Amino acid sequence: MTVQPHILRRYVIERASGRVPRHEFAFYAADIGAWIRCDETTAKRHKHHRRVRKDGLPWCDTLGHCTDVADDEALQVFFLTVAPEDWSQLAAVVREHPKRCLLEWKASGARIINAVSSDSASAVSGAPGPLSGWPATRGTGQRSLLPR
Repeated sequence: MTVQPHILRRYVIERASGRVPRHEFAFYAADIGAWIRCDETTAKRHKHHRRVRKDGLPWCDTLGHCTDVADDEALQVFFLTVAPEDWSQLAAVVREHPKRCLLEWKASGARIINAVSSDSASAVSGAPGPLSGWPATRGTGQRSLLPR
C-alpha cells in the first residue's frame, strides 16, 4: 500500500487537532439526519446505534478504516520522533506541501530505520548499524541532559 499525500494530510491534521483515538461507535440523530461518532456508552444510550469498526479488519486509531499511514513503517518511525506539541507545526506544513512532506518524512523514517537496524547495515557494508544494540542493557547509555 502506498500512502497518498491527501491521506497523510488528513492523518496529521487529525493528530494535531487531538481527535485521537477515533471513535468506533455511532448513533443516529434523527433531528439532524446523521450518524454521529461517539464512544460505546454514549452510543448505547440511543435506540439506533452501531459499531463502525468491523471485527477482523484493520483499524487505525486516527483514520479508522483507512490504514495506509498506520501500515507505513517509515512514516510511523518518523512520527515517533515528533513531540506532542509539534503536531500543529506539522499540520501547517502538510497543508501547504503534502507531497513534499510525504517524501521527506518517509526518507527521514527510512534513515532512522537504517541507523538502528543491523540487518540493513550489514547487508550493505558487512558491519552493524551505528546505533545497533545501543544501549546493550538498561542504565549503560549516556544520560539525558533534559530536565526531569
